[in-house]
Amino acid sequence: MKHEQGQYQGTAGLSIFWQAWLPEPAHTVFLLAHGLGEHSGRYTHVADSFSGKGYAVFALDHRGHGKSGGKRGHVEKFADYIADLDLLRHRAAEQFPGKKIFLLGHSLGGLIAAHYALAHPDELSGLLTSSAAFKVKIEANPVKLALGRFFSKHLPGLTMGNELDPNYVSRDPAVVKAYLADPLVHDRVSARWFTEFVAAIAEVQARAPELRMPLLVMQSGDDKLVAPEGAREFFDKAGSADKTLKLWPGFFHEMFNEPEKAEVMKFTSEWLDARRK
Repeated sequence: MKHEQGQYQGTAGLSIFWQAWLPEPAHTVFLLAHGLGEHSGRYTHVADSFSGKGYAVFALDHRGHGKSGGKRGHVEKFADYIADLDLLRHRAAEQFPGKKIFLLGHSLGGLIAAHYALAHPDELSGLLTSSAAFKVKIEANPVKLALGRFFSKHLPGLTMGNELDPNYVSRDPAVVKAYLADPLVHDRVSARWFTEFVAAIAEVQARAPELRMPLLVMQSGDDKLVAPEGAREFFDKAGSADKTLKLWPGFFHEMFNEPEKAEVMKFTSEWLDARRK
C-alpha cells in the first residue's frame, strides 16, 4: 500500500489538503468525508482496512478543518464543500480511470456526501452515510436560528463553540482522550456556517426522493450529537431502489471509533463488495 498526500486549490483559492491510501492493484475507489471539527487523519485505520481489501481510498480535510486553509469552522456557502469534494473525486477518477467510485460521509461529512450525490449522480456508484447530520437538536431552537441569521448577515465570520460534547464521540475512553489532545481538532463554527448548515439539512431532506443510486444509511443508536431519527427520515424519503438502513444499538456518534468498529467495517465492506462488481 502506498500513501500519498498533497494540497490543491479549492473554491476562492483556499488550499485543500488531501491524502490517499493506494493498494496495488486497486479495484474500486472509496472517498471519505469527515465530520465537523475533525480531519481526515482520524480515519487512517478505516483507510488502512479498506485499502487492504483493494480499495483506493481518498480523503480530504474540509475547508476550515485540519490541514486545509480557511478560518476554523467557517464556510461562505455550503456548496463550497461540494465543489472541494468534486475536485478530489476528479483526481481519483483521473488516477483510476474506469473504476467505480463510492462515497462515505460521517456526520457533517454525511450531509456533504448526500448533497454531492444529489449534485453529481453520474459520478458515483453508491452513497454511504455514518451518523449523518440529517437532523440536529440545535436546528429546532428558534432563538439560535434568529441570532444565527442575524450574525450570518452582519458578521458572517463570527465564530462560537459548536456545543458538541467530546465525551459522546465514542464509548472508548482512549478515543475521547485522543480527540481532546488532537491539535487538528477544533470546536468552532461561524454564524454563516450555522445558517448554511441548517439550510443544507432542510434541502437534503426535501430532495431525498431524487436519489437513485445504491444507498447505505448507518446510524448509531445512542447518538447524542445528531438526532438519530434524521437518518430514518432521509432513508424513508430516498428514491433509491437499492437502499439499506443499518442501526447500531447502543453506539455513540462515531461508529468507526467504537469498541465494535471491526464489526462496522466488516458490514460496510460486505455492502460495498456486493455492489462494486
